[in-house]
Amino acid sequence: MRRLGIHCNRLSHLEEWGLRKGFRRFELFNFPPDELPALKRILLSEDLAFGVHAPLVRPDWYPDPPTVSFLCNVNSEDRKLTMRMIEEAASQAQDIGAEYLLVHFPSPCEDASGESERKLEYIAWKSCDWLAELSAKRGIPIVAEGVGASQHLRADLLAKMFSEYPVLRFCYDVGHMKLASLVRNLDPYEFAQAVKPFTIEVHLWNIRGREDYRRYHHIPVHPSQKPEEGWMDVRRIIEIFGEREDVFFILESPSSFPEEFGNLSFEESVGWVRELLGISSS
Repeated sequence: MRRLGIHCNRLSHLEEWGLRKGFRRFELFNFPPDELPALKRILLSEDLAFGVHAPLVRPDWYPDPPTVSFLCNVNSEDRKLTMRMIEEAASQAQDIGAEYLLVHFPSPCEDASGESERKLEYIAWKSCDWLAELSAKRGIPIVAEGVGASQHLRADLLAKMFSEYPVLRFCYDVGHMKLASLVRNLDPYEFAQAVKPFTIEVHLWNIRGREDYRRYHHIPVHPSQKPEEGWMDVRRIIEIFGEREDVFFILESPSSFPEEFGNLSFEESVGWVRELLGISSS
C-alpha cells in the first residue's frame, strides 16, 4: 500500500494503525524525543516508504503548534526561527533515510500590514531560494505544502517557483484548500488541476468550514461527506491527482471520528480511499 500512507506522530499510531493494518508508507511528524531511537530501529528493520513532515522531533524552543511557519514573514528573525527548525528536521530526515522533507510553504504572512505585495512576494521568493539550497545541501527533496490563508497560494506564482526550482515539489492539502476557498477567491478544484503538474503528494482530511477546523482540526475523510453539505469533494480530488501514478496520498488525520459524527469507521475511510485509488485489498 505504498501509494496510500498515514501521518504518524507516535510509535503507537505507526504500529497499531500502520504496520498492523498493512500500510507501507508513512509521513513522520513531531515525535517525542525519547521515541526516536525505537522509530529508527523500526525504519531500519522494515521495508517502508517514508518521509518527514517538519519537525521530525519537536524542538522545545519552537512555538506551538510546531506546524506554524514564518517563512513568508517580513521579520527576518521570524524567518530564521523557522529555517532553524527546518534545518534540524532536514538533518534528521537525512539521517534516517527519508524520501523527502515536507515543510509549510507558502505560509500566511503574520506581519504583512502596510507592506507592498511586491515586497511580500520578494520575501516568499527568497525563502523559496533557501529551500532549494537546503535541498541541494542535504541531498533530500523538499515538498512544499501550501497553507490555506497564505496570500501567495496562487497557481501562477507556484508554477514559476517550481519551474525555477524543480528540486521542490508541491503537496495539495484537501483541508487547507477548503479553508483557502473560504478566505480567498479560489476554486479548490481548478487550483488542483493547475498545480497537478508539480504536485507529488496529497494530504487527505476534511472539513465543512472554519468552525469545523476550530473545533476538530483534522477530520478523517469518509464516503458519507457530501459536497452539497459543505465538505470538500474528496472523490473529485483523488480523481484529479490519481491520474498521475507518481502522486501518493497521506491520510493526515486521527484514526477516529469526533463523537458528534456518530459511529463512523476509520476502517471504512481507508477502504473507500483504497477503492478510489484502485488499490487491491489483498
